[in-house]
Amino acid sequence: MECPKCKHNAHKNGRDEHGTQKYRCSKCKCNFTENSSTATNEPPPKVKIGMTLNEFRDKHDIEHIVNKTLKKLRPDLIYEKNDIVKLAALNYSAPGLGTVLESKTEYYGKAGSKIYYSHPDTIKALKEQAKLM
Repeated sequence: MECPKCKHNAHKNGRDEHGTQKYRCSKCKCNFTENSSTATNEPPPKVKIGMTLNEFRDKHDIEHIVNKTLKKLRPDLIYEKNDIVKLAALNYSAPGLGTVLESKTEYYGKAGSKIYYSHPDTIKALKEQAKLM
């Protein structure tokens, strides 16, 4: 295969994520595929294997997900429980979700039989005004 950049001979260099043959020029070290009309000196992208602890927690740790969601709440908005579940991209059937939400007392208050969530400053102010319990 001829390098599209320097026209020198290139050798096979594996396949990309779509199964297309990759080549690397033995002279200018450019990487390209047989269908590309241009070459680059950048190395091919590395394939990521595994996940970090934070990526794992973002995916599976309900308390971690809820904490991240609650920390992002805007002080000018009041949320119902279903809003928090949607913002956290969780399912109501997530194990321990109810327990975790109920443990975050600085983020919620009750008005009648309903529980509302907001930024801790907003909840504190509404409790001081006796709007929430």
